[in-house]
Amino acid sequence: MDFSEYKDVFAVEAREYIQALNENLLQFEQTPTDGELIAEMFRAAHSLKGMAGTMGYTQLADFTHHMENLLDALRNGEIGASGELINTLFDSVDMLELILEEVINYDTVQTDTTALKEHLALILDNESSQPVESGESAKSTIDETVDAPILPLNEYDRELIKEAVAKGYASYGVTVTLRDNVLMKSVRAYTVFQALEKLGTVVKSVPSAEDLDEERFDDHFTVLLFTKRSSADVEAVILNIPEIVQVTIAQVTAQAGEPMGMAVPMKTAVVGGDRPRGNGRGRIVDKFVRVETERLDELNNLVGELVISRTQVMEMAKYVEEALARAAVAQMDRVTTELQYAAMKLRMVPVKQVFDRFPRMVRDLAKAANKEVNLQVVGEETELDRSLMNQIGDPLVHLIRNAVDHGLETEAERRQVGKPAAGQIRLEARHEGSHVVIEVADDGRGIDVEAVKEKAVRVGLITWEQAAKMAPQEAQGLIFEPGFSTNDEVTDVSGRGVGMDAVRAALESMNGSVDLRSEMGRGTTVSLRLPLTLAIIQALLVKAGSEMCAIPIQSVRENLKVAPEAIKTIHGERVITLRNEVLPLLDLADLLGFGAVDHKGGLPVIVVEAGAIKAGLIVGQLMGQQEVVIKSLSPILGDVRGVAGAAVLGDGTVALILDVSAVLNDLTAERN
Repeated sequence: MDFSEYKDVFAVEAREYIQALNENLLQFEQTPTDGELIAEMFRAAHSLKGMAGTMGYTQLADFTHHMENLLDALRNGEIGASGELINTLFDSVDMLELILEEVINYDTVQTDTTALKEHLALILDNESSQPVESGESAKSTIDETVDAPILPLNEYDRELIKEAVAKGYASYGVTVTLRDNVLMKSVRAYTVFQALEKLGTVVKSVPSAEDLDEERFDDHFTVLLFTKRSSADVEAVILNIPEIVQVTIAQVTAQAGEPMGMAVPMKTAVVGGDRPRGNGRGRIVDKFVRVETERLDELNNLVGELVISRTQVMEMAKYVEEALARAAVAQMDRVTTELQYAAMKLRMVPVKQVFDRFPRMVRDLAKAANKEVNLQVVGEETELDRSLMNQIGDPLVHLIRNAVDHGLETEAERRQVGKPAAGQIRLEARHEGSHVVIEVADDGRGIDVEAVKEKAVRVGLITWEQAAKMAPQEAQGLIFEPGFSTNDEVTDVSGRGVGMDAVRAALESMNGSVDLRSEMGRGTTVSLRLPLTLAIIQALLVKAGSEMCAIPIQSVRENLKVAPEAIKTIHGERVITLRNEVLPLLDLADLLGFGAVDHKGGLPVIVVEAGAIKAGLIVGQLMGQQEVVIKSLSPILGDVRGVAGAAVLGDGTVALILDVSAVLNDLTAERN
């Protein structure tokens, strides 16, 4: 049987097991006597080993087997938990992650795992036996209350059973129940068949073999097995297969006159005591369904096209007077809007998918920096657009690394100023209106404004005169400048001047923003503000020359009408003064190559902001605010600087969506 078609599904499930091992190890490090955690880790390693073996990834299965042996000895009390053992298990999980990616991407393992396998074996051999309070074991338990399986038998089946019994074979009805939401049910069933055929002869199954192969069954199936082995042997073989939560073995008889072969219950084994959950009618109800992301993207694209068509119909409906037609259009508008929001929700995933990586990362960083750090995670169920989720991980890594290395003091320094020895980092996500805010806060030393100014002058970012005039908030913003770092010493964690500028660039590319608040001795909070989705945005429509443009509403600060006499010229640039702040003026039509705007009266000006940069955009006319669907530009056009995409409006007009961040960054570059 070719398992290559299951490769992607295997990868997803294997990563989930590795993440579970990471999370359980972090908890186990704090509570090394928790037997349930040990049992969960053993089950995860056991299942991963079985999956890898089924897929033919022998190197991955072999390494996982060594890790499983250590966990088995730990759960049986043969060895005790120690710092060396826990660190080795963490190293093993890292190795699992590495070789998994290698087998997924290259179908082979290039990394040498010999040294770590030998170290695992050495710990297993040399660690003195220490009694550990065991939680619920992963071994089977007996439950006599489960209903015995029933196999429908025809006359031919009955004759086969009689012949088998006459030759000394036992006829067993074996019912196997799989774990909830197993993705590769047919693979599990195939593995069970292979295992049973080594013990005897599989006569029939319910459902049929064809239905099992096509996954036309719920969570369980029953087979009729002829074997000379004991029921205990059959049970042991099946329980060694991953994803099996329950096995019921019964003696099948072939009494004449009975419509079905009644199985007399012998024993029921439940893996880890985890009985399958159902709806009371013997059928498992799946709460989640995995769908390929390409299908979701296609659905969202079609919904986007529908939204555009909806807008066009609404425009035409303004000229329709018939009440019935207007009511039909209004109903279509409501349904389309609900469909739009439902499709958008399909793109939303909890930030937990990103947050899950950070407890382990903070632990490793804290050990490297010789600091004690507690990480508090809040709001991990907050949902964000999937495309944004894929991009937010790296900025958060930079922020948390900075918090551990720059922000938090050493244990001695914290005690000296009256703080607890353990530093605190809070990672929080929450909704604010149509945005999601993710904050990384620490209770460390805060940002020394004077030190930042001094370093900025030293590296040539500003002059001493500029530094003297800077407000504290403005000076703190200097850490977002490329190449800036307050660390003079380069470490494994930070100090190379790469990080905060990358954070700002990443947020601006997602139409988001970053804000920093810090107080000396109290700590630092960095807030990332992101739109809920990149697919559909609120935009301010304006005319630039004869063309329509859309400015993302999160970049707009205010709209002005500026009299010509209020415009000044400084160093050849037009500027205006707005509440004691000097703002450069840019002609949007001229900037995009549509020709300069000529106004004899007042000039409509849109004040936009990206990061710490503000400017006024002169436009021809304000057309109002509208929800638009972002469409990517054709690859033929390449990367058009200053244009993030396009949108089709209700009347069929194409509006260019302005990339405010790129425009203002270009303005700053020209000035410098």
